[in-house]
Amino acid sequence: MQWCSDLHGALSELCRVVRPGGTVAFSTLAHGSMPELRRAWQAVDDREHTNRFLPVEQLEKALHGWDVEYQLHPVTLWFDDALSAMRSLKGIGATHLHDGREQRVLTRSQLQQLQLAWPSVQGKYPLTYQLFLGVIQRDQNVFCHRDGH
Repeated sequence: MQWCSDLHGALSELCRVVRPGGTVAFSTLAHGSMPELRRAWQAVDDREHTNRFLPVEQLEKALHGWDVEYQLHPVTLWFDDALSAMRSLKGIGATHLHDGREQRVLTRSQLQQLQLAWPSVQGKYPLTYQLFLGVIQRDQNVFCHRDGH
């Protein structure tokens, strides 16, 4: 759900279609995800190249009123180079929402700059996610919206 601009609306719809007594399990990314990618791009240009993820406080606010349990899990994946880390994002269907800008192909120079700017530890390149996992228990009544409507 990390690419969803209205988390509460999406969860409301999921709750609506789940049977009473059912469960809605979801995951999204929280603020602080992919700092390595953000830092590397800052060395290349001043444009925004990563999506903005909601802070945990805003995620909690979107969940207020539901019977929900959630956890925040930092997860770090390690790659042989920065390009492999970026390919992993493409492989899971993750794209940057460009706000109407045209998408550009990376030049060899930009790739080299990204590689040099990406933080590495003993020759490995991390990509860190702040994974927010939640489970909403759908109550037995007819409605699932947090305000009961």
